[in-house]
Amino acid sequence: MLTTTSVICAIAGLAYVGLFVMMALGAASEITTIERLLSMKDGGAQVTNTVEDLQDSISENEMAIVVFWIGAALTVPLVVASLLAIGGRGWARGLATAFLLPPTVVIAFGVIHDINDGHEENVFALVFTVPAIVLAVLWWLPATTRALRTRRPVAPPPQQQGWYGQPPYQHQPHR
Repeated sequence: MLTTTSVICAIAGLAYVGLFVMMALGAASEITTIERLLSMKDGGAQVTNTVEDLQDSISENEMAIVVFWIGAALTVPLVVASLLAIGGRGWARGLATAFLLPPTVVIAFGVIHDINDGHEENVFALVFTVPAIVLAVLWWLPATTRALRTRRPVAPPPQQQGWYGQPPYQHQPHR
């Protein structure tokens, strides 16, 4: 169960990073389109949007780009922590669970922002939060916890040292 959860979480983390990068590139493309509209409007073409609306759209897309890149950067440690958890490191499981939060928050806030802007059709994007929630539950299932305990690295017992790091004197009986 541990290996399956770790691998699925790492793959989901990579998918989230890809999603955020694609969304950031889409927002950058939209800025280019809006700037073309602004230049057309300056040239005397009939554009229905006001200059203020177009400039507001540019600033919103710039903010979206920043949020998406931050989301991608905060999701990369999810992949690393997931792969480290395969070795039985409990702290990596905690980190992987914590790093499932940024993709969920970024997507949820994006959907809330779209709804406020009148784009209710983008509510379907909440489906991208489901894998993060399912993986957070999988990390803490009893089977995963048992697998972590069995794979936990065991430290060797400490060796007794003699004077100045020499092995202690062992009395040998006479023969």
